[in-house]
Amino acid sequence: MKYVWLFSSILLAISGCSISADAPPLAEQRSDLLDADNDGVINARDYCDDTPSVAIIDNDGCPTYLLHESDNSLRIQFANDAAIVEPAYLEALDKMAEFLNLYPETSLELQGHTSSIGSNDYNSDLSIRRAEAVKAQLIERGIDASRLTILGLGEGDLMLADSTETTQLVNRRVVGRVKGLKGDIKEAWTIFTRREQ
Repeated sequence: MKYVWLFSSILLAISGCSISADAPPLAEQRSDLLDADNDGVINARDYCDDTPSVAIIDNDGCPTYLLHESDNSLRIQFANDAAIVEPAYLEALDKMAEFLNLYPETSLELQGHTSSIGSNDYNSDLSIRRAEAVKAQLIERGIDASRLTILGLGEGDLMLADSTETTQLVNRRVVGRVKGLKGDIKEAWTIFTRREQ
C-alpha cells in the first residue's frame, strides 16, 4: 500500500507539471548552401556549374585539367614574295580545323613571317597577307573567323639570320598557335580506379 501511495504521488506530481518550451528561432539563410552539382562546394562559392562527377576540383568548384603533351601548332611555309598556301599544306589545315572543332573553347593565333629580303613595310604587309591566306583556308573548313587572330611580324622574328636561299625559305612562314586549351579533366581517385601497369 505504501508503494501504491508513493507511485500515485509521483504520477500526480508529474501530471501536474506541464513542460512547455518555446519553439527555437528560425535562422535566416543568407547564402545558397546547397550543392547543385554535387562537387562538394556550395553554390554560393561555386564558380563552375555542372562540374563532372569524376573531376578533381579546386576550391572554387572548378575541375583541374591535365596539360596536353601533343603539339597543336600549325606551320606553313611560303614561296618568295608569295601569300598562296601550297597544296602540300592542305592536310595540315584539315587536321587543325578538326582539332579546333573538337575544342570549341580554343582560338588560333596566326603569326605571319617573312625573310629579310625587301623593305620592313613591304614585309610587314606580306606577313599579314600570308596569315590572312591561312585564315581564309580555315574559314573554308568551317572555323568561325572570330576564333582566328592575325599577327603580322614581318621580318622581326627570323629563325635564321643569314641570307642563303635555304635559310630564307625557313623564315617565310605562318605559325598557328592554339590559345585557351585546357586539356582533359584530372579525374579523382576512387577504389575502382585501376592503377597503370
